[in-house]
Amino acid sequence: MVENYCDRKDSCEILKSVMAELDSYQRNAETNLQQISKFNMKYEKLVDELSTIINVFEYINLVTDYKNLFSIITDMMIGILGLANCTIFVLDAGEYVVETSNLSRKDSIRMIDTLNSLRSGGENFKETKIYKANDLRDEFSMERGIKSSAVLPLQKKEMNHGLIYIEHGKEDYFEEDSLRYLNTLGIAIRLSLENAKLYARLEEVALVDSLTQLYNRLFFNKEIALCLDNYKKFGHPFVLAMIDIDHFKSVNDCFGHLAGDQVLMDVAKLMHESIRKDDLVCRYGGEEFAIIFRNTEDVDGIINRITLLKSAIENHETMYQGKKLRVTCSFGVSRPIREFGKDATDAMIINDADNSLYRAKNEGRNRICMSECND
Repeated sequence: MVENYCDRKDSCEILKSVMAELDSYQRNAETNLQQISKFNMKYEKLVDELSTIINVFEYINLVTDYKNLFSIITDMMIGILGLANCTIFVLDAGEYVVETSNLSRKDSIRMIDTLNSLRSGGENFKETKIYKANDLRDEFSMERGIKSSAVLPLQKKEMNHGLIYIEHGKEDYFEEDSLRYLNTLGIAIRLSLENAKLYARLEEVALVDSLTQLYNRLFFNKEIALCLDNYKKFGHPFVLAMIDIDHFKSVNDCFGHLAGDQVLMDVAKLMHESIRKDDLVCRYGGEEFAIIFRNTEDVDGIINRITLLKSAIENHETMYQGKKLRVTCSFGVSRPIREFGKDATDAMIINDADNSLYRAKNEGRNRICMSECND
């Protein structure tokens, strides 16, 4: 009987030990499962954030218009983060000014007060930073019930695009855990802005003549086609003038190509200074130029302006290595666009101006020709 009792007592102790061990394993397993669940949630959040950043980067990289990109970024930030407001500031003469905002124009101007309030505390906006309700004590933020905000700087070394300022009315809407995400999002946006700015610069270089700084023939071809399209759709008139420097080859032959380059630059400058804001002057090729007189069909007025330009060119002295060089130009003006009919093409208009130019050259140069020759 004593043995049986002892056996049973030992068995109970063993069972208790096993049960305690099982209970410990279960608690450890539950703890581990909770940690794994938290890890999975954190991992899924990181994947979602990374996916969002990639999608943002891919989408805004499709936009090559640097100025238009700011408003697209503003709308996108509001949609992605569920913001109350998003305002983008750019630097102008060392001071931040509003580039775009979802606020009204009147309210967006007051955002400068909010920014200056933060700067008064020594903030330099060099890094992404989150602000709590206690930080937002300026009158404009308090009026609108803003309780959370963040700054995403858009700068790297010497290139500073400005900053993105985002707001929400909920307390602690931007958590400290959001800092890395916001910072990475800001970097992606900055890179896209840099790409758009580079593209704009490359496009400008491709469309501008490096010597005269006038638009080149490629740009002219696009613009004359656009003018014709606008005339057919909206009735916007225009007139084309083609200009050629007389005896330009003799300038190169007698004084050298550098002298010829200086003449081209001087003539281009005189043309650029003579046109209205609506007009466009281009270097068509070699010593030939083109002026598109947009939104006008006042041929008499155009002829008067070209006459003044012709006089300015013939009276201008180009200084080169102590020598004074003078040139003249011949001008050919196309008929008003309405005279070409509904089947007009840009080639027809260019040919019409060219034919007038050839007449001016053949009839003695330094003159203006359209349907009839005018001295």
